[in-house]
Amino acid sequence: MALVLAFCIWGPPDIARAHGFGAPEDQSGFAIPSIDHAAMQVIAPFRDRIVILARGAASGDAELSARLLHNQMQAANCLWLMVPGSLTDEDNPFNECAHADMAGLKAMVERMSQMQQTENAARTLISDLDHDMVLAGTSFVLCAFSRENFNTASQVRPDWLAAISYLAKRHWLGLSLFAFCLSLATLAVLVARSHAAGEGRKTS
Repeated sequence: MALVLAFCIWGPPDIARAHGFGAPEDQSGFAIPSIDHAAMQVIAPFRDRIVILARGAASGDAELSARLLHNQMQAANCLWLMVPGSLTDEDNPFNECAHADMAGLKAMVERMSQMQQTENAARTLISDLDHDMVLAGTSFVLCAFSRENFNTASQVRPDWLAAISYLAKRHWLGLSLFAFCLSLATLAVLVARSHAAGEGRKTS
């Protein structure tokens, strides 16, 4: 494993741009307009509020249900934004995936603002979001959409090889330390097992 990580760290392939700007493979679902990077960073902390509100109303609306299901799957594809730079770095292979994730959240809020059951709560959410977005130099209502749109019938998945390369290039020191510690731990386990086996033979 240490050798594999070393290869990833010192000899990874070049990282391609995260955005392909291609149309969704399957456009039979509900369209999801994309959003800009500033809006992505603002809407991310609102995920729990949006999802909780959507879960309470999704059973009564087919469109909202489809958007919620798509977003939950999309969030998993993005590893719930745990990879550093997912929202902010366009070279990050998870960035396009994050675009789809955040755009899906925004589309859910817009849908809920049109539903009688959630209209008031959704408009309160939009007000809070718009306030933060204006401070960030963007807007919920007048958003500068990027060129790429998404669709509830298609998932966006990262290029995993490019993701490993990206992490290796930007976090090589941490990965090196991790590989070193993992090697030591593995060696310690092997030594302990060998010692235990030797003691067992002596007692027998």
